[in-house]
Amino acid sequence: MVFVPDDLASLADELYEKSEDDDFRLAELIRELPKETALRLCTSNLTNALQVYLYAFNEEPDIEIYEKLLLEPSSSLLYGIKLQTIELAEIIFAFDSKSGLFFIGVFDGEKVVAAYSGSGAYKAAVKYAKENCAE
Repeated sequence: MVFVPDDLASLADELYEKSEDDDFRLAELIRELPKETALRLCTSNLTNALQVYLYAFNEEPDIEIYEKLLLEPSSSLLYGIKLQTIELAEIIFAFDSKSGLFFIGVFDGEKVVAAYSGSGAYKAAVKYAKENCAE
């Protein structure tokens, strides 16, 4: 089923109501949607990047990252959101439209040199950056 913007907004309203504004519950409800619909919602301005992080990785980020993602619309994931700098690399949260996956990547200033998805993705990216992107 393809949602037009008004339908997607109505769906978002319905999900927010069902979740009672609990971001973890919202992530669970998004996981129940058809993948195409979930991806459209998670790359729109109808959700925030924190909600998508919870959906994609099924874990809560550290408080600094939590607060940063809470203020970012999920549409920013199409371009990548810098989570932090480690050594000579930036840790980013983004969406790969080719694979349809959300990922945590290690960006060396020119390209993503490592990308991780699923639970533990953030910790894996930080470990990679510390081991491979030092001065």
